[in-house]
Amino acid sequence: MMLAMMLSDWERMWRRKKTLVSLLIFALIIGLDCLFLSMQKLGAFDNVSTVPLVSENFALFLLKEVSFFLVLIIGPMLIIDSMNGEYTSGQLRMVLIRPVSFAKLFLAKWMNLAGMLLLFTAVTFVVGEAFGYAFLPGADTVVFLNPEQQYGPIGAFIYCLKSYGLFYLILLAQLSLTSLICTLLPGVVLSYLGWIAVAAGSLYVSDSLGFLLMGMSTIFKLTAGLYHHPFYLPLLVCLGFGFAVTMGLWQRRGWTK
Repeated sequence: MMLAMMLSDWERMWRRKKTLVSLLIFALIIGLDCLFLSMQKLGAFDNVSTVPLVSENFALFLLKEVSFFLVLIIGPMLIIDSMNGEYTSGQLRMVLIRPVSFAKLFLAKWMNLAGMLLLFTAVTFVVGEAFGYAFLPGADTVVFLNPEQQYGPIGAFIYCLKSYGLFYLILLAQLSLTSLICTLLPGVVLSYLGWIAVAAGSLYVSDSLGFLLMGMSTIFKLTAGLYHHPFYLPLLVCLGFGFAVTMGLWQRRGWTK
């Protein structure tokens, strides 16, 4: 039953024009960023720290360029369209006239969106690695934000892969929080503005929540051992709290009314 709901929601997700348009826009963004970075020759961690771009670190800086669109545009648009857009348009009522668990339907949507975000993240990593090794010079050792730590080709690959994994965890936290916002706020536009307000407001609430908006800056410092705030606990709280509360709300609401 659970698998059937996931497959049904996955099919509806790909039938929507927004999903296909997002995929095309994302592919265009990756292509343009690859060309931009290859011409720039330098990878910037911030306004001060830069390193030469080589094949071993290209994927990391490609993620930095792409992350803005995933966090603030493409990711929220897909999440809100799935969680709120179907209810607003009436499509969700047609699904829920069947004897299905509302909580399980939310779980199916959450897992499908997590899979979609994983797809976008994985595509960025694969393209970054392939483009870097095809068009950029290699190096025996590379450094990242911490100049005292040097990495060989394998170490640099693991470093980039770890950074992508951390970024994906941030996207999952965003998924849970945006799902909660969609459930509490009526309408697609209000839900999107609500996510922007939460992400920007987190910077003023606590430095430990800055990863919601400044994800790559946090990852650069964290992987370099220069991040001095809690990271994993706030991230897991955002992920788990948003998920649990939203599932409870879905279970109690009369979505078919």
